Amino acid sequence: MHLTKLQRAIIKLTVVVILAIVLIRVYQPELALMTHPSPAHQQELVTLVHQHGLGDTLLLIATIAILCSIPFAPNAVVCIFTGVCFGPFIGFLINWCGNIIGNGFVAIMIRCSGISEQVRHKRAFDYLTRQRFPVVGLIIGFIVPVVPNLLVNYVANGMRVTTGKYLLAASLGTLPIAFIYALGGNAIFTMNFKKVVVVIALFVFLCMFYWGLKRLQENLST
Repeated sequence: MHLTKLQRAIIKLTVVVILAIVLIRVYQPELALMTHPSPAHQQELVTLVHQHGLGDTLLLIATIAILCSIPFAPNAVVCIFTGVCFGPFIGFLINWCGNIIGNGFVAIMIRCSGISEQVRHKRAFDYLTRQRFPVVGLIIGFIVPVVPNLLVNYVANGMRVTTGKYLLAASLGTLPIAFIYALGGNAIFTMNFKKVVVVIALFVFLCMFYWGLKRLQENLST
């Protein structure tokens, strides 16, 4: 059955809305505390989070994985929320697992459907596929926030990397941004200005790192 662009967009939007409703119902007390951050509410948030079972944690991982597989879905918002609720380290682990699972699902779907010509002509696709070491190219793609995960997974399919190398690249590549979102969420709620500055600096550094590599490769190829 072939779906039109509009039908696919409606399905994706429906999935995002359903996930948002479920998360709001499960984490409603935490969301209420987030609107009025204070030292007292920080301790209360910790208490509320400890009351959640494994099922609620798996719900967050599944949500991040699903949103990661949907282009332009608000995956970052959920990752930041995870940092608010669970702190920078446990929040990072939840974000990391969710992103690895989500990207793995996307890679499997692309392997079944193939690569469109429209994607092949994108500059980022061309840049990443021209890397001497495919795993390094994928890691760069996953690390940089401005490069869509969908595009990186198309690159992985185009370079036909093995499952082991793909998992290595996805694990290493999604690690920094998973930590940045978790640390950012925690910094915002605890009103820690130093952490906020560190998060912004790391985010800018990753973007500049990608831009610098592209410029270097362009200069070497001319």
